[in-house]
Amino acid sequence: MDVMNDMNMVSNPEFSLAMLADAVGSNTKYVSWTINETYGKNFKTVLNEARVREACRRLADREHYANQTMQALYESVGYTNSTSFIRAFKKVNGMTPSEYQRARLRGSEP
Repeated sequence: MDVMNDMNMVSNPEFSLAMLADAVGSNTKYVSWTINETYGKNFKTVLNEARVREACRRLADREHYANQTMQALYESVGYTNSTSFIRAFKKVNGMTPSEYQRARLRGSEP
């Protein structure tokens, strides 16, 4: 799903299953079914994973994002509050964004 790799769309806090269905020229029922069949996950899980992957990429890119605050980071990938971001990040990576960042700074791959 190329749309799910388009951070301009995915990072929109209002991005929804309906928006995805519209972007691919289908309906929500079919898109939801396709996501479940293809990935064994629901739309929200796939969306959170895409957003967290981008957050990890940005945390690793110190050249371009080193001065970005955690709030700026989570807002830039589509979250409206830190609680949702931290919960999703931990579910995907098994650690909080701060723990992830510390592990990267120590030079160990999280």
